Amino acid sequence: MNTQLQGMDVVAEVIREYYDLGEVEMPQQLEAAHQRRHRKMVVQTTSGRFLAKTYKRDPVILDALRFQHRLSDHLDQNNLPVARIKRAKNGKGIVEINNWALELQEFVEGEPMKVNSSTLVTSAKALGQFHKVCHGLPAPPRDANMWRFSEVPRSAFQKLFEAARAESSDKNVGDHCNAIALFLQDAGNALSIDKRSEFEIGLIHGDWHGANLLFKGDELTAIIDLEFAGNGCYLEDIAYGISNLCIRTTTSEEKMRIRTNMLLDYYQFSRRLSYAEQVALYYAVGVKHITTVSYQTLQSGKVAGFTAAEWMERLHIQTCWLAEQARKARWGE
Repeated sequence: MNTQLQGMDVVAEVIREYYDLGEVEMPQQLEAAHQRRHRKMVVQTTSGRFLAKTYKRDPVILDALRFQHRLSDHLDQNNLPVARIKRAKNGKGIVEINNWALELQEFVEGEPMKVNSSTLVTSAKALGQFHKVCHGLPAPPRDANMWRFSEVPRSAFQKLFEAARAESSDKNVGDHCNAIALFLQDAGNALSIDKRSEFEIGLIHGDWHGANLLFKGDELTAIIDLEFAGNGCYLEDIAYGISNLCIRTTTSEEKMRIRTNMLLDYYQFSRRLSYAEQVALYYAVGVKHITTVSYQTLQSGKVAGFTAAEWMERLHIQTCWLAEQARKARWGE
């Protein structure tokens, strides 16, 4: 390889040398993609279009990447769509050069999931199948007792309330806050450390939301972003899915009910929820939802077009509905 090359030229030269793809055009940075953890580029070749990612050549990072490749292969073999890994001439999925490393994935045509009845059913079936086919698959160490949905976001929510109060003098902001705080208190009890042993753990995706589910029309073309996959609680994936796909965009009780029941019904084609999971689920959804909204609002000012004060009202309505569903699940109503 020519050591005098720089930037995209280096990436192109590595691909030409280590892969058998024919003509390789200059890589182009993938627009509108997060570049925080690794650099993402699109590469056009005679053999097709690929997504190139570069990483720091660190043993921990590369070990995690190898697990993601094994998981991707496993999902593909079990008829779950993924962006397949392109192997280099030596058969490896990672090319290591000096202090950095490169992987190539097949470029999948698709857009982030748009919620409708068809895509919601498809995503629910896919999540249930993911959990089923990955059951017992060796996974990297991960603290299964410190799930992201179970850590009640009191400090982040307090900051959201302060932002809402600074934005609006409406006394209802305080009422909304008190109601949500009571929900978080009940959630903390339902998800306490001593109760988590009742929830089943296994290999989970860890980041199951619409942006990581690529669709072409109503067809699921790829489950992407396996970086957070590992040993964890199945409720984490389910709670994130319901929060993002069923609750986030509406305050209509009918829409929340229809969407949530649809997701749970089709998920359970593959795996049934236990009684303990059913009771805890709606609190897990609320905690995940409040955490996401609080963090994103404080970062960007608005989330999904709503300000902090507007989110306080929406969260009040949404958590009241979630609390009622948790009550019904507990008493079998």
